[in-house]
Amino acid sequence: MQTHLTAQQIRHYSQFGWIEFEEFLTKERTAELRSSVQQTLAHRNKKSVPTPEDYYQIGRDLWRNNSPLKKLFCSKNFSTSVSSLSNKTPLLLACDQWIPEGHTLSPLNMEAHLSFQDLVCGALLALDGEKAGHVRFFHPDRLPPFEECGQILIAYGNLQTVYIHNPKDPSSSQFKELGYNYGDRLNTKIHPLI
Repeated sequence: MQTHLTAQQIRHYSQFGWIEFEEFLTKERTAELRSSVQQTLAHRNKKSVPTPEDYYQIGRDLWRNNSPLKKLFCSKNFSTSVSSLSNKTPLLLACDQWIPEGHTLSPLNMEAHLSFQDLVCGALLALDGEKAGHVRFFHPDRLPPFEECGQILIAYGNLQTVYIHNPKDPSSSQFKELGYNYGDRLNTKIHPLI
């Protein structure tokens, strides 16, 4: 797993808005996480034959019920990469979103799908397919070319990131259940500081 970014990698991110790291996680670690994600989704699932859209609907903030995911998303490997690419600190874990195979995001813009304004950086971690274990970090107003595989979108913010109403986000009201009102900044008691 890469822990230090080169000046060339940071320039690539600045120029294109995203960068991919192959084998960011080992095959073994990726398989463990995939299994952990499937268990969390199975626990949340209430339908006998769920569709990819159903899994997308229940796939927000898996880290809240899955300590291996929380540990990974808040790890030094992720935080160092996000901080180096965005040139922002401190960082907060805003949310994650499971994107099952067969579900695509359009438009290719993270903030169009999430209920946050002023996000700092995103990451797409592939958990199956040819690119399992690869991660693509990207600027919040762009998504890299979309891969057809099960993956997790991880959104990072900072103390300026704000919870907003987004009618395109099926999980928008979920944050009201955590005590947020629209216009509130992210709270470090609810969103881990990394």
